[in-house]
Amino acid sequence: MVRLVVVLLLVCGVVVGCGAGEPQGPFPARPAEIDVANVDPCVAMTPELRQRFGVEGDEPSVVTLADGPSRVCGWGNNDTVENYSVQTIQTPAVRVATARGATITIIDGFGAVRMVESKDSAPLCTLYLDAAEVASVRVQIQDFGYDELTRGSPDEVCGRAELLAQSYLTKARLQ
Repeated sequence: MVRLVVVLLLVCGVVVGCGAGEPQGPFPARPAEIDVANVDPCVAMTPELRQRFGVEGDEPSVVTLADGPSRVCGWGNNDTVENYSVQTIQTPAVRVATARGATITIIDGFGAVRMVESKDSAPLCTLYLDAAEVASVRVQIQDFGYDELTRGSPDEVCGRAELLAQSYLTKARLQ
């Protein structure tokens, strides 16, 4: 009797699984589609974050990547030797989801790919936000510090990157 129940559960699971739609990648459904091409990446740095991170004016620029033009906004804190940037990328985040060292996370309901580098260098946290079907937003923070004692841990650096990403997503949904 137990075998029959197990077999029936397996068969039902397979049938239900086959009837469901194929997943659209590793991310949940987006709560909104962000117009990545038209939202200024500089909107991410709110007055509150400027004070918290110790940064001032925006440093906007346009760079050319293999997939097309990319808008970037950067900020730096010379006292703590930290760099912050938000960048539009004309490649979907799903393309980096399987990269070595990538982990999937969720920020404000949006899927994101988190990548951390810190081997023998300053911690660098990069988040690729699944903000649109054909584009993504890259948020990067690197904490150079003056030495190993003044640098933040990778988790601290990624915590700041997530705050900047949340701020971008909040502002972008309002535009």
